[in-house]
Amino acid sequence: MEQWEFRTQLRIGCGPAYIATHHAIPAALDAAMRAAGVAHWVIRRRGDILTHSVVAHAREQLRRDLDPHPANRAWQAEVAPYLSSRDVTEDVSDPGDIIWSRSWNTR
Repeated sequence: MEQWEFRTQLRIGCGPAYIATHHAIPAALDAAMRAAGVAHWVIRRRGDILTHSVVAHAREQLRRDLDPHPANRAWQAEVAPYLSSRDVTEDVSDPGDIIWSRSWNTR
């Protein structure tokens, strides 16, 4: 198992909509994540910075299998309007409150 983090940034004013979208992810996305080897995925929010903590069988397998999957592509299109295109490189010592966990409900 591999564990890593990455960060994304919310567009100004998009926090509530992004969080609402994550109350339940599509069941097809959950199935694709499981098939790609995701064991755990949590998103935390501190201000406009989102910290994604991922545990998967292999990072490269996840990228190879999940990135092109139709369920993931649809999901990325759904959340893209809420995210800034700015690269987030700063370290976040306190990533904030959990706004989503892969263990939550699907829709």
